[in-house]
Amino acid sequence: MTRTRALAACSVTLAVSATLTSQASAQSCPPPSTYEITDLGTLGGNDSFALDINAAGQIVGGARAADTSLQPFLYETGPMVSLGTLGGSFGIAAGINASGQVAGQSFDASGQRRAFLWSGGIMQDLGTLGGSNAQATGLNDSADVVGSAFTSGDLQQHAFLYRNGSMTDLGTLGGATSSANAINASGQIVGWSHTAVSAGFHAFVSSGGPMALIPTLGGTLNNAFGQNDQGHVVGWSNVAGDASFHGYLYADGVLSELGTLGGVYSLASAISNSGQIVGWAELAGGTDHASVFVGGVAQDLNDLLPAGSGWELTYAAGVNGVGKIVGWGQVGGERHGFLLTPSPSGMIGRLIALVQTFGLPQGTENSLLAKLQNAQSSTDGCNPNGACGQLGAFINAVGAQSGKKLTVDQANELIAGAEQVRAALGC
Repeated sequence: MTRTRALAACSVTLAVSATLTSQASAQSCPPPSTYEITDLGTLGGNDSFALDINAAGQIVGGARAADTSLQPFLYETGPMVSLGTLGGSFGIAAGINASGQVAGQSFDASGQRRAFLWSGGIMQDLGTLGGSNAQATGLNDSADVVGSAFTSGDLQQHAFLYRNGSMTDLGTLGGATSSANAINASGQIVGWSHTAVSAGFHAFVSSGGPMALIPTLGGTLNNAFGQNDQGHVVGWSNVAGDASFHGYLYADGVLSELGTLGGVYSLASAISNSGQIVGWAELAGGTDHASVFVGGVAQDLNDLLPAGSGWELTYAAGVNGVGKIVGWGQVGGERHGFLLTPSPSGMIGRLIALVQTFGLPQGTENSLLAKLQNAQSSTDGCNPNGACGQLGAFINAVGAQSGKKLTVDQANELIAGAEQVRAALGC
């Protein structure tokens, strides 16, 4: 079985078995088939939206303050806190890495839109490509930031890479405009660009060289929104005839179409390192609902909410390695950011899928998987104390292999995920 097929198979089992959980100090098994939902609230206004979540479960996005300004926020255990701005009344946090560094955009005091990197409580203006405006859309764990910025004279907007204090113009596919949307651990960048032969735009991938086109689903336009550290890319593409667009997965040179919820449109916004894909899909009546894509089929996340939640989820924007999903929806007549948390068993299942993506030596992989499978069995058997001990053993084993059989980044993601499960279990 190929790695891609193995991930898809894991996704089928795990998405269906996602469960509602209370704090694991409870001595009964949680009921199946739903996620726990957390309202991320606002900064005093009536609107918020979540855009990204890191391996440790930290969340970023944008929220209205009481004075109606839009502010970038960070949410850890609640409530959300404002990261401030570069002097203006507008800001959005678009991405967060494993170290808690944040990239986004903000107005400065003169009203110009600028890209920023927030780290350790300090927000840094990343500059431009010679023009007046820029915006950051993503970053990796090395704090390499990508986005788009205007060139001299503000006549063109180009994708950029900010690394080691310098912003580099990534160029285009021959047209005037481009934008980078995401960068992974290896420095692979995805986004969109106009070409010289078409007024439309196309998805690209760049791995340190010129941009390369990502194929479409038969139409003329497409865009790449997200990717994981395996280089698997997700986004949307027009289908043949350009009458609609669907989400896609582009992995190992193979383009796979993702479905809808009965309508004609869908979009994939993010893919985790464990292979879980989220976004939105259209219902037959034309309404957009937040979705998870399982084996190429869209599953409505609203169907996995607890009964009577009061929510209508419209967009899933981010997902981390243990399957926590963030986005936004309608609740109480307002748009709010949300966090969806699967059961401890579901999170352990995603950790199992994550370990299986690393291509570890068989002995190392089997040892790690055995500890996770034992923890999952204990959780399913309503034995949280046993699961806590087994997850502790897993964390110790991962730590011993950090920088050896596991890269430091791989080990850190596994430990962060296991700690989230332990927190849910009340360890």
